[in-house]
Amino acid sequence: MRATFLFSVLLIVVSSAASFSSGARATRCSPIIRKRKTALDLSGVSSASANALLARGGGEQVLKSFYGDALGYFGGIRTPATFLAGSSLAAIFTLKGAASKLASDDSSLSGLEKFAIKAYHVLAVMAFVLSLNTVVTATVAHTSVLHGRFDQVAETAYTMMKREFLYEFDMTRWSFLSSMFCFLGMVLSRLLFEFELLKVGSFGGAGENLAMLLLCIFGALITNLMSFVNQNLWCWSSLIGMTRSVVELVLDRAFVQKRPLQVISVLFTLGSAFYIGKLVGLGDKEKQNDSL
Repeated sequence: MRATFLFSVLLIVVSSAASFSSGARATRCSPIIRKRKTALDLSGVSSASANALLARGGGEQVLKSFYGDALGYFGGIRTPATFLAGSSLAAIFTLKGAASKLASDDSSLSGLEKFAIKAYHVLAVMAFVLSLNTVVTATVAHTSVLHGRFDQVAETAYTMMKREFLYEFDMTRWSFLSSMFCFLGMVLSRLLFEFELLKVGSFGGAGENLAMLLLCIFGALITNLMSFVNQNLWCWSSLIGMTRSVVELVLDRAFVQKRPLQVISVLFTLGSAFYIGKLVGLGDKEKQNDSL
């Protein structure tokens, strides 16, 4: 059971990595080029965009204001992010059944159950933090748009957002997508240990098959979403590249622009990464060494 479960998790990770690499796209943001469209192929292009392209005449750029698009984006992304934040916050404090044993007596839990419960805790907190970061950043950026102290004119709304609201635009997109995948992992972990699918002989011996079924279902969903997301990031070939860019933006704010609170945030983030690793793996190793 343990070997089969670990093999399935490895398969999902490998599939996710494959979807990252398959989402190849031009990495330069300007100009934005989609290989599947040619200069004469307007299939899939909105009527407004098509009219703008046809109106150029000899390559002359048509510029217009995208003030309303900026307001719409920052206002719209808060709705799904708020849903994820509320659901994740509720999930953090609603553990019961097998999960409650981990805090008191975990001797009856298998290694996979302990891992699933720990993963659930970590993913729930990460989903809440990232989605809340999306909501707050989008709200502050929405207020900045209302001030109107930026160049609203550009060829496309995407170009204007990348030029005028680079940090806010990239951070909200990355935080929302990351929180969504953390939320899916949290749901999968909860299903596995709440219904005791990781116990040997559960459900009359069918627990292993049910666990594998859930892994396949969520693995298919996660890899499908990752593939689609990677194909539509435009400026990056995958979510990994987007993550790298977000990290660079944060480090620039911390150490180039020298924002003290941003520096503290980076230090706390590094500390969080350290203790996540210790919680998932190093903690069990230390217990094993103590018992020996």
